[in-house]
Amino acid sequence: MPLGRFEVANQASEHLACVDDLDSWLRRLRREARDKNAPVRLRQVEKRLVDALFAVTAEHSRSPGRWQKLLSQLAAAEAIIRHGTGYEAQPVPPLRPEWVAASNDGTPEFRLALAFALQGGRRKSGIPVDSIRRHWLPLDREKPRCFATSGTGLDMQPDVVMHGRRGLDDAIALVQRRLIEASQHEDRHLPLNAMPQAFASIADLTKLLTGHVDLDLTLALARALMALDREAWATWAQKPIMERPHVLDGQEDWPDDAWLAIRLCTLPWPLRTHSGFTLDIDADPALIRRLDADDSATAFVIASRRLRAAGIRCTIRSGAAPPDTARLWAAALAFPITKSTAKRFLYRLDPSKELP
Repeated sequence: MPLGRFEVANQASEHLACVDDLDSWLRRLRREARDKNAPVRLRQVEKRLVDALFAVTAEHSRSPGRWQKLLSQLAAAEAIIRHGTGYEAQPVPPLRPEWVAASNDGTPEFRLALAFALQGGRRKSGIPVDSIRRHWLPLDREKPRCFATSGTGLDMQPDVVMHGRRGLDDAIALVQRRLIEASQHEDRHLPLNAMPQAFASIADLTKLLTGHVDLDLTLALARALMALDREAWATWAQKPIMERPHVLDGQEDWPDDAWLAIRLCTLPWPLRTHSGFTLDIDADPALIRRLDADDSATAFVIASRRLRAAGIRCTIRSGAAPPDTARLWAAALAFPITKSTAKRFLYRLDPSKELP
């Protein structure tokens, strides 16, 4: 008796090889989910994951939406496992960069998710190391592709600060945790560096800061994209174009100047311009605390004082955001930018310091 019917494409999708990355992991997850003592929620998430995988493979799908749904289900499975249910399946294994090509729908949410997911701490050979994935999953420091375990189950360490409930809260928690760790290692900067060709553009940051980005969707995608193979990404020749023209209705569209000032005070590196000027400001945790407390006015005062001390003459003297926007300003700091973007921010605030 037939169970259903579906159309077979004339040509297989070039992205289908991506699902091979999940082969061994899916078998382990299935074994955990079908154990007689497995909780219902693990069985349910495994079923939804299999359904999403079937939707991609059965139709040889080239639809980014279907691939994004599969990524979301991978993140949902990890959200269950990270609490100790079925953790022997281990985290989602490394994913090849072609997952990005398959799921890229050209939206700000996807581009920001990719930038968020691939960022890291200090650079080594041009690639950020110390992935932020350990802030989402309790990973073993020696074997970062495995869970950290104790005698009773997963070892939920203090650096696991993202919980998958609200994208806004997770982004702020990441910034706060990285600043704490930086102070512990006597680092004066916010250690969140962009991976090559995976950064937040001015246009996408503007959309984020004006409330035109679904931050929950962005972080949901980012949690899955954290599994991307970082070394393979660095050598992949088909990276998407991240920069987008920041023009809206014929006018240049920029984030609020007050936020630009705050962003320049939370850079991961000293910024040197072509004119020889160097901007090197210590990242002040008080900035984030004020924004998290919906006090953008005080945060801007702190930032403007630091910029003046560094020799920057801001074109604005005061800045504030509505209470529901101040925390969004803090969350936006979790999305990494390039030095080129930072120089454009600097030129906008003080044109004497850098050429556009």
